[in-house]
Amino acid sequence: MTALVLASLFCLPLLGCGSAAPQGQAAAELPKLKAPPLFIQAGVTPQYAFVFERAVLAEASRSIPAEMTVYSVPRQDLTRDLVCDLADRVGVSVVPELRATMSERVDAKYVDLTLVGELTSDILTDKSNVTANDKFLSLIASSVGEIKGDNLVTLNMTVMDSGNFTINLRGANPDPGGRPPAEEDARAIAERFVERTGLLPEGCELGGVSPSAYVPGPESDQGEVQPRAIAGQVVYQRYLEGYPAGQFVLQINGKGEIYYVYRNARNVTPLGSYPILTPEEAVEALSEGRGSITGPTRPGAPLEATVEKIKLCYDQGAAAIPFETLQPSYWIEGSVDGYTDGFHALIPAVRPEYLEAE
Repeated sequence: MTALVLASLFCLPLLGCGSAAPQGQAAAELPKLKAPPLFIQAGVTPQYAFVFERAVLAEASRSIPAEMTVYSVPRQDLTRDLVCDLADRVGVSVVPELRATMSERVDAKYVDLTLVGELTSDILTDKSNVTANDKFLSLIASSVGEIKGDNLVTLNMTVMDSGNFTINLRGANPDPGGRPPAEEDARAIAERFVERTGLLPEGCELGGVSPSAYVPGPESDQGEVQPRAIAGQVVYQRYLEGYPAGQFVLQINGKGEIYYVYRNARNVTPLGSYPILTPEEAVEALSEGRGSITGPTRPGAPLEATVEKIKLCYDQGAAAIPFETLQPSYWIEGSVDGYTDGFHALIPAVRPEYLEAE
């Protein structure tokens, strides 16, 4: 069992807080930035001959600003108090015997751990199969090492010094024979959870509900097996200055139990307002192979791809990837001739003269 952990629960107020980003700062006053990590990892980089719709480029040129705020990503100490507080907010009180074995803090960017605790509050719904007299038989541990108890549950957690985390309630995973919750029920469960826990980052808006786990379904008359959903997820989208900047996700099984909590929305504080590429320059960077791109590919001549959307976002990358700063990126997507699936690409938006040489 891993010993460790985090300081005074995630500094959630850091999200969107701090003094306003200085506007129009002279270039000499702006610190140079490290280029953001490579965004999309693709096994094979697609080769495309791009076609650009003039209307798409014109609309982007009208709506995209000349400067955008860059945010620093403050680090938090990974301490025992922070991790145990996070578990408690979710609804599991770490048993004293385990807490006593955990180190006060860990000098690391992130930590994976297993916590054993007592279910103390409503991570589950009123219809849950966990009650005072009825327990999650699949996740109850009558004895975990030297820790004994009649109502223990196990959390698998990954906690990062950027404020991101994942939490999985072992045993509450979807029943292969179950059904996902209705969309309306899933939203209600999510809203109760975020209101009770206070874990939702600032700037988040309730988004869509979609399936989150599948099993093979019945075979069709043509012999094809279609996947069948057995759980659902509710996604909250975070925005910074109106641009997408991370997500907070809850996954819910057919009994209405939240079994997985995922935050990929780093703590941020404004650093400065930086000039960015124009949409025309972003398109040029795309054509030159800068940034990262994913989509259909095949050997031989480049495929023809049509740019249909040009937007801005604050790309988060994978939750565990370390970011010193959160910078704006161009999100460019479109169709690929002869394929149902299209392409999408991310281009760093901060002008190169404000980036450190690699």
